[in-house]
Amino acid sequence: MKPAALLIAVAVAFAALTSASAAQPTASDAARPVRLMSYNIRYDGADDVPNWTQRRPHMARQIAFFDPDVLGVQEALPHMVAYLAEQAPAYDHYGLGRDDGAQTGETTTLFWRRARFETVSTQTLWCSLTPDRPSRGWDAALPRTITRVVLRDRIDGGLLDVRNAHFDHVGVIAREECAALAADMAPAFIDGVTASVVLMGDFNTGPDSAPYRRIVASGLRDARAVSPVVFGPAGTYNDFDIAKDNEGVAIDHVFIGPSLSAIRYGVPTDSFAGQVISDHFPVVVDVSPTRP
Repeated sequence: MKPAALLIAVAVAFAALTSASAAQPTASDAARPVRLMSYNIRYDGADDVPNWTQRRPHMARQIAFFDPDVLGVQEALPHMVAYLAEQAPAYDHYGLGRDDGAQTGETTTLFWRRARFETVSTQTLWCSLTPDRPSRGWDAALPRTITRVVLRDRIDGGLLDVRNAHFDHVGVIAREECAALAADMAPAFIDGVTASVVLMGDFNTGPDSAPYRRIVASGLRDARAVSPVVFGPAGTYNDFDIAKDNEGVAIDHVFIGPSLSAIRYGVPTDSFAGQVISDHFPVVVDVSPTRP
């Protein structure tokens, strides 16, 4: 075989091996932590500086760099979800528009790595007295959703019950009621296996608030509070100013159930040309299942 042909053959074989290994998790993956990422990506606002078209390639690269196993986004309009999905072909995703339960309005979409997780079930709940259909609850200014996806680990069969929420920015009662709805759902229980619970999102409220306390009272723990390694600013809202961190008050959180241990927690503040990628910083958490 000629050298050039040999190089081509080796390249093709390596590409096939890489593709196969990406699609089929190995035994060593079982010990790999699960990386969670929660990100309010800011809706596509015409007057935003920088705007979505300017921000989106940097966001896609940022997500690719942190390489989450599960990503929850908030304020994601359907065309924004479509862009991120195109940039991340290794992920499945699910999320419904809050206005009509289909393709209208912001979503709290969840993405998950297809090679690591099998989809068990998907569900959208509205924070209202009628959570099974598009609706606005209590004193909320807008309809608010919780996206729930139950995933099965392809390696050890463990279950992950992930809830991604965006609480109202105005309604005090609505935030408390939405906290109860998100936190009080029993973990998925399938074929004798109880799922580990993750609740992530933009809660529009800090640790010194009734909704936060309601979530913690349910048995979920703030990953920042229990992680042995914490990095980045305490605040997560920046209002498109990299120097701001919401006076040190986090309103974006990742809560984990008792069967998960936090390994590290970070709030990355990546920017481009001095501009932040969204008006919220993302939250990135590595967790380790403590399954029997």
